[in-house]
Amino acid sequence: MERIDRLESAVMQMTRIIVEQSERADTGFKAVREEIQGVREEIQGVRQEVQSTCEALSERLDRLIAVTMKERTSGVERLAELERRVARLEEHAGF
Repeated sequence: MERIDRLESAVMQMTRIIVEQSERADTGFKAVREEIQGVREEIQGVRQEVQSTCEALSERLDRLIAVTMKERTSGVERLAELERRVARLEEHAGF
């Protein structure tokens, strides 16, 4: 009978240890899940910042392209006007 009592006591002790370890693991997993959630939120914030920066850069680039095209167009138009004037002067001068 004493042997059975010792076995029963050992089984009870092992059960308590297993329960404690399970609780510790649950606590650890919960902490890891919370940490992962925090990292996900940070990544989402960084993604939004990057997207916002890309949009701002794209808008800036579009404006620069538009200004460059306008300047080139006006430069070509000025050059064409100068060529017309020179042609008229040459025509007038008899060249």
